Amino acid sequence: MDFMDIKRLEIFLKLLDTRSFSQTAQFFGLSQPTVSQNLKSLEEFLGQKLFERTPRRFKALPAALVLAPYAIKIVETAGQAAWAVNRQMAVAQDKLAVGASSVPSMVLVPPAVEVFSQRYPRVFLTLTSGHSREIARLVSEGDLDLGLVGTVVPESEKIWARPYAVDRLVLVASTELVGRMGSRPRTPAELAKWPIILRENGSGTRAAFLSSLGDEVGRFRFKAEVDGVGPTMTLVRASFGAAVISNLIVSTMDMSNLVAWPLEFGPCRRFFLIRRKNHFNAQVAQALVDIFFELKKDGRMPLAQRRGKTRNA
Repeated sequence: MDFMDIKRLEIFLKLLDTRSFSQTAQFFGLSQPTVSQNLKSLEEFLGQKLFERTPRRFKALPAALVLAPYAIKIVETAGQAAWAVNRQMAVAQDKLAVGASSVPSMVLVPPAVEVFSQRYPRVFLTLTSGHSREIARLVSEGDLDLGLVGTVVPESEKIWARPYAVDRLVLVASTELVGRMGSRPRTPAELAKWPIILRENGSGTRAAFLSSLGDEVGRFRFKAEVDGVGPTMTLVRASFGAAVISNLIVSTMDMSNLVAWPLEFGPCRRFFLIRRKNHFNAQVAQALVDIFFELKKDGRMPLAQRRGKTRNA
């Protein structure tokens, strides 16, 4: 007999309370012989009698009074543990943690999340935005169930990665800055004459842009490094400098007093859906993945082939 058999301790405590085999048996839905056998097993394990039982008496012996507070603590702790585990499982099943780099979080994630919430209204979504490398790390470590990033993440034993969308880089500047700088820059050497605002280190847009400059990168006069698209565009509108951003972002912006030119020497960039393999939330994450590709197939996702508002000056 295992002393940690919770049911035997529960029967013992009920007997101590009712001093009645019949009432205890009725409470647990057991027969009186079963109650008697459970008590006998507990007494055999302890090597002591717990109750004095005669036709006229049912008395708790000293051993029962010593055991009682420990039995109460064990039963209560077991109940609390079971509640906590069940609660954790329920929360895990009803939660989905999604992360995306800045461009996907602004353009690609909202349409998919809207459809997902309609189909799975009981799932609580948490959305995290950060640069691509940070999101990839959080997915790899299991802190996020699903990620959408602009950095190539090789598929590994831990990570499942699938290309989702293609993006092109554009140079965005205020009309005032364009008037000062003159003609449109078509090569890295020509762009090197412009004041350029860089995205933060770790940004997929920044990495793709810098890789396209080759040996010309040393000639650039970068004016600032800014974390996030919003603050970057604030400086662009103030004519502080020009910035290289995603064509997808341009498609969502108010382009008044701004010019956007495709970066002719810039590479096409891919966004990848990434998910940790064998994660406890894998099925819920896969449901959102399926929605992403469904919207792409149906043309309901604002992908790169849908040109944003661009102007030639």
